[in-house]
Amino acid sequence: MEQQTSPRNGLALGAGVLALALTLTACGGGQTEEADSAPAGKTVTVETDYGPVEVPADPQRIVALEFGTEAVLEAGVEPVGVIEPAATLYTAEELEKLSDYPVVQSAGLEINLEAVAEAEPDLIIGGVRVESHDEYAATHEDLQQIAPTVFYDFDGAGAGLRDMTLKLSQAIGDGERAEAEQERFTTRIEEIRTTYADQLADTTFAVVFGVDGEFAVVNTNAWGGEILDTLGAEQTSAQEAAGENFAAFYSYEEIDKLNDADVVFYETDAQGNPDPFTEELLKQELWQRLPAVEADRAHPLRYSAARTYAQANTVLDQIEEVLKTL
Repeated sequence: MEQQTSPRNGLALGAGVLALALTLTACGGGQTEEADSAPAGKTVTVETDYGPVEVPADPQRIVALEFGTEAVLEAGVEPVGVIEPAATLYTAEELEKLSDYPVVQSAGLEINLEAVAEAEPDLIIGGVRVESHDEYAATHEDLQQIAPTVFYDFDGAGAGLRDMTLKLSQAIGDGERAEAEQERFTTRIEEIRTTYADQLADTTFAVVFGVDGEFAVVNTNAWGGEILDTLGAEQTSAQEAAGENFAAFYSYEEIDKLNDADVVFYETDAQGNPDPFTEELLKQELWQRLPAVEADRAHPLRYSAARTYAQANTVLDQIEEVLKTL
């Protein structure tokens, strides 16, 4: 479930390829009617974690690198280049859409500068884990020679990630919608806290996923665990071993560490299917004997690793449906 953020191995293309990429950009200018018909000339300055960047006020040709895909999908924008989509992150409909767009960054995060230039972008966007900032600074310089590049850093696997994606939405002109989702999230947190105060006070929750021969209990600082924590929900003591990390890992023989959980959420992909490791976890005899499972209180959780506030609102919907049954 961890996300990679390290692009430099993909930029070992050398000055020759970068020069070729810039030549392609120069030669390709004005080739598409869509770009030519867009309002020309108007720009705005965006403050990023890599310095101020002058970007088109109405970008028409966006390349979405890692963490940028969600912003363009939710905006209804058709990008001219994307990172290779991970099947677990998107619905079948979204995957079908993404299959139509050129891949300019591999799943291993390698960025193909020539492919980026051939896409003739007027804006490049992406998100960066804060620990990778220095590495991405060099990447940013390379991409800036092709088109204005907006990178934002983020820390952790909760609100910091969602806030970063919100800023990407603002950079591509979709800020009003994204901000409304953020406001809805804040409002719904308070509504759920109030409406289900008794259930939240009397119930212990856990968020888990399978690993190869093990399982992980998500910490209160990450993903679905962080959203439950924002609701004020009590969570299993099994997550405490995570410390500052995003999850604590246990062997199958230790499944009974979840005995204190009244409700267990197990993570799925965007289509609602658990991955093979989580499927294996659900088959374990000790899992079947958990109090939550025996009480029919083990539930799938889509978008646990919510990258946007729209996805986080979907998580709240699922949590509320469970709270209604308690």
